[in-house]
Amino acid sequence: MLRRARTAGDAGRRGLVKPATRRIRKQLQRQRKAARPARDWRGSPWPWRIGGMLLLLVALLLSWRVESTALRYQQALRSVAGAGASVVNLGRHALPSKRLQGDLVRVVGMPQVIESPRDPDFNQSANTLRLRRDVAMFQWQQVNVGYPIYELEWVHGHVDSSAFTRPSGHANPPLPIPSKDFPAPRVRLHGFILDAALVDLIPGHDPHPVNATALPPNLAATFREYEGDLYSGDPQQPRLGDVRLRWSTVPPQEITVLARVDGGRLTPAPDSGVQLGDRGLGDLLPQLPPRPYGLWVGRVIGWLLAALSVALLLRAWKRGIDPVLPLTLGAALMLMIPVLLWVTFDPWLGLGLLALLLIALGTAWWRWRRPARETRETRET
Repeated sequence: MLRRARTAGDAGRRGLVKPATRRIRKQLQRQRKAARPARDWRGSPWPWRIGGMLLLLVALLLSWRVESTALRYQQALRSVAGAGASVVNLGRHALPSKRLQGDLVRVVGMPQVIESPRDPDFNQSANTLRLRRDVAMFQWQQVNVGYPIYELEWVHGHVDSSAFTRPSGHANPPLPIPSKDFPAPRVRLHGFILDAALVDLIPGHDPHPVNATALPPNLAATFREYEGDLYSGDPQQPRLGDVRLRWSTVPPQEITVLARVDGGRLTPAPDSGVQLGDRGLGDLLPQLPPRPYGLWVGRVIGWLLAALSVALLLRAWKRGIDPVLPLTLGAALMLMIPVLLWVTFDPWLGLGLLALLLIALGTAWWRWRRPARETRETRET
């Protein structure tokens, strides 16, 4: 009985002790939580790491966008220029050079006539880029107004009367003199001589009165001058088969030429052309994609973003900020994509960019090792 009473008393005391122990434990836990310092995210490396990685991703995407756009434009230019050639924008500073041989060049300027064109048949000449002889004949022409009617008119070229609905009585004689262009034999554009085929492409039209005193004697007896033109008959009462000759010129004016370089000459190419005024490559080659602008602005912005991302990552590693290290390492990161893209298009350019990449990496490595060397030297002293 006594043992049972003791056992019951011990159990009662243990029951009283357990609640007290739990209260003490809870109080201690609350005290530990209160004494624990608040979590400071500013001291954590993760915000710096995340920010640095995001900025680096943006910089690499910007670099890819800029370089791929520039590469597509250069590929389009190369496809126009042909294998082994380039499209060179000389503008108003065009001088022959051996390195331009075979290239497609854009030249802007005022052409100079070195040797004037001449119509040898009628002994007509003018100080112009091109002299044109237009020949018209007074001949039958069919007009359909529900039924064919026939009229005698001045018509350029020859009208084939055999194709008329009623050719009988409306036969046209053959054209005795053809129309013809006479480009200036020598035209200079800056330091280049323009090929005659390019001179033919220059637009423009100014009437040029005939010089009747320069006509050969046999033609002076056949033709008469009237209001600046030549007529083989009476200009006021023309008859079937009469011929009218009229000359016009293309005056010198500012032009833009896209042509291939052959020594000191500009020669035609499949995509060559001539337009009036100062025209860009987009006007001369409409098949080209739009010319990209602001490439270097995008490259500089990408480089600064990459440098800032490196600085944030260095901050996450508790490393002192060296202003040179983020700039050099950021430059190395921004050179990786250009090296990969341009090395297949232009190997020499790709190798040059690779050399810059290695220089930037070497400089970054030297700046990275510099604090460790300075620490060792300080300890030794």
